[in-house]
Amino acid sequence: MGSARYNEIADDLQRRIDAGEWQSGETLPQMEKLAEQYNASRNAVARAVGKLAKEGRLVSVPRRGTVVRPGHRKTILRSDLVKRNTRHVKDGQEFAGGYSFPAAMGNELWVHHGKPEVGKAPIMDARLAHMLNVSVGEMVMRRLRVTGPAGEPAFQISTTWIHPRITAETPEVEEAYGTGPGAWIDAIERNGHGPLEWLERRRVRMPTVDEARLLLIPVELPVWEIVRISYSAKDENAVDVTQVIIPGDRMEEVSRLRRDASARWPHRSDGPDGPPVAPR
Repeated sequence: MGSARYNEIADDLQRRIDAGEWQSGETLPQMEKLAEQYNASRNAVARAVGKLAKEGRLVSVPRRGTVVRPGHRKTILRSDLVKRNTRHVKDGQEFAGGYSFPAAMGNELWVHHGKPEVGKAPIMDARLAHMLNVSVGEMVMRRLRVTGPAGEPAFQISTTWIHPRITAETPEVEEAYGTGPGAWIDAIERNGHGPLEWLERRRVRMPTVDEARLLLIPVELPVWEIVRISYSAKDENAVDVTQVIIPGDRMEEVSRLRRDASARWPHRSDGPDGPPVAPR
C-alpha cells in the first residue's frame, strides 16, 4: 500500500508539472503542505519527490527547496570550432565581441543568471594555478559568470582566472561587462597578445554542492569540466585559464576522426613496423 501511495503521488505531481502548475525553475510547496494536500505522510511525499528527482524532473536546492527542472533540455553538440561571437545585441543591432567557444551554438542570445562576479580572489585549485603559472593562493583577477540561452535554465558556470601581468596592462578585464560582451578579450588581443591560441582539457566528474545549486541539477548528475587555457602570441605564456562546468545531460561532444598515415586507403601490404613476421 505504501509503495502504491507514493507512486500515485509521484504520478500526480508529474501531471501537475506537465500541466504548468509549476514552471521550470519554480519551487514546489514544502513537504508538509504537499502531505496535507495528498492526505499522506511526509515520508510518502518525500519518496514521491525522490522518484521524480531520480528521473530528472525535480532537484533539491539547499536553502530554497524542491525546484522543477525542464522536461525537455536542449542538448548542444560540441565540436572544436571557435567562432567570432556575434550573438550580442545593442540598441537593437547585433554586434561582434569576443569569441563563441564550442559549447555555445550559432547566433542565439545567452543571458546571465545572476550578476557576474569580477574581482581579485585567491586561486586555491592547484591544477588551475599550475596551468596559469602562478602560486596556489595568489590573488588573481577572477571573472565568474553563470549563463545560458534565453528562456532556459543555466547552461554553464564559467570561471576565468586572468594572469596578474595581463590585469596590470589591460584594465578592461576588471569591468563586469566592459564596453560590451567579450570586450575584455578583445582588449587583451589589442594589447599585443593577439591572436590568442587555446588548449582545452576535458573530463567528467561529479559536481560540488555549489555547482549543483547554481545549475539546478542533482548532485548525483555528473558534469563536464572543460578547462581552456589562452596563450599569448607575444610571449607564448598563459594569459588566462577558464573553467567551464556544464551538466552532463546537456552536451554531447562530436569529433571527426582522422586517419593516421598507417591507416591510409588503399591499404599497404606492409605495416608501419615493416613486413609481416607471421607467415601469410
